[in-house]
Amino acid sequence: MSTTPLLDDVALFFTACMRDPARPQACARVLCACVHIIDGHEFDEPFAPDVRYRTPQSDGYEYIRKTHHEYLNSCAAFLSLPRSKEETRELRIDAIICMCSLPEHEDARRLVQWLHTFGAARLDFELEDLVQALVRHLAGILDHAVTSKTIGGLTAVGGLKKHRRKYAKIPLWPTDTNQLIPHGLERSMKGYAGSLGLFLCIRFHEALLFFNMLLVICGHSIIMPVVNVDFDWPSRVTDLADALLGERRAAFGKPVDASTEQSWKDTLVLLTQCAEHFSDTRILNARDINLLACVGTVVDADEEQVESRGLLFVCHLLIRHLPRFLVGTSVFTQDDITRFTRIFALHGAVFYVHSLPYECLAVCPQIRNLFNAMQNTARAADPFILAFHGVKWAITMRRCSAPECDGTFMTAGRPLARCAGCGVLRYCSHECQKRAWKHALLSHRTICAKLRMLLEGTRLCRARVISADHGRQSFVNACNGDEGLGVLARGCADHMYDLMAMRYDISEAFMAEAYRELREGATNEGDYWRNGLTRPA
Repeated sequence: MSTTPLLDDVALFFTACMRDPARPQACARVLCACVHIIDGHEFDEPFAPDVRYRTPQSDGYEYIRKTHHEYLNSCAAFLSLPRSKEETRELRIDAIICMCSLPEHEDARRLVQWLHTFGAARLDFELEDLVQALVRHLAGILDHAVTSKTIGGLTAVGGLKKHRRKYAKIPLWPTDTNQLIPHGLERSMKGYAGSLGLFLCIRFHEALLFFNMLLVICGHSIIMPVVNVDFDWPSRVTDLADALLGERRAAFGKPVDASTEQSWKDTLVLLTQCAEHFSDTRILNARDINLLACVGTVVDADEEQVESRGLLFVCHLLIRHLPRFLVGTSVFTQDDITRFTRIFALHGAVFYVHSLPYECLAVCPQIRNLFNAMQNTARAADPFILAFHGVKWAITMRRCSAPECDGTFMTAGRPLARCAGCGVLRYCSHECQKRAWKHALLSHRTICAKLRMLLEGTRLCRARVISADHGRQSFVNACNGDEGLGVLARGCADHMYDLMAMRYDISEAFMAEAYRELREGATNEGDYWRNGLTRPA
């Protein structure tokens, strides 16, 4: 990693150049050199986008997040600024033609001259190179923030600020998620989508990682802007998996260097993150999942979609061919293959729920068997356990509970208020609460008092519910020991099941213990991959 004084100087210089995100005051070569150094690379190392994909990781990310908030704000402001085609064209010209002025201070002048020597073997650096490097860098920073659970402010997924107290004296960036959306949620998402669209034809990995991080932190607001910029975005995930498996087939039986194997593993980890986030009903509803995960390809003369290219197909394909990565390689272990298979089968079972008719014909048995097990477990589950998980789902949900509303914490810019009666369900407005109260099929009026009485009778406090499964057994024991509480629990379980299904939480509507346990295990394993398994031994 670069020495701290050098990193500090480069970060301050970059921030000064980016004061106006519409007009950076340096050429792309110099700015790429800055990002390269701050991302933890030695000056003479190859430019990261020019070599095989590796998960962006650096021992210096925590230091950068502590020390250089303005630098990171400038990165986010540049990437999230919406630009017209004309503005992008002018910026592309400015980036490639060096018009940099030399500072008067001798040390600063030497630094700028030195930065101009970066990547001497390259003829030039363009706007696309700068955007790709910044997206990769910021994706690594945000991945560090998500994995360490040290994000401040509102997030689409709960629990991401769990460890911020450790850094109370020197808070880590982002101290508030508004730092990621400096131009407002809608404009910033449009700007990010435009930035991602600049280099998709070069390499998709960095764009997908950054998209995953924005999904987790900012929610589904990023989806439509990205799809509007690149209609083929969902199928690019399939193309990425196809390319990985094609490369493995071509190299099968031949010597493969460790760096190539590690790149393959990092790509598989990226695909597991994609499957996890694209099946996460805390972030997405059925329409989002169908948009991202269900892709059909026209392959016959009648223009009927008969071939699946969605994420169910990706999970199916990867599970079938994962054993190939174990043959003749040194980086992969049997434990790796088992973990990858388990994760792809788990999330593949969720995509199976949303699959189109022609997708269900030839799904691998691992996915189909897990899907059937989830359904069978749900049918036989203890109604009191279903009630517990229904209440837990409602308490931890970070969006409006009105069946037809898609409002979230992020779209509202604040935590949504809970119903004053039950103290459980959240609504984004009085209008939504009134509609839910009088809803023809799922009237909140019929369940409000029951929920309150159930929580009071079982002494189930909110804080304990939010922690995974804390209080479950005492809740079940209380319902078994009191006939009245048992009746309330059964009624609440039925209502929550139906509400989840109408709220498009199809996977949650199974209420399957097997699914919950596997999902929690897969999430922990996802952290396991990100916390060091991707590093070479």
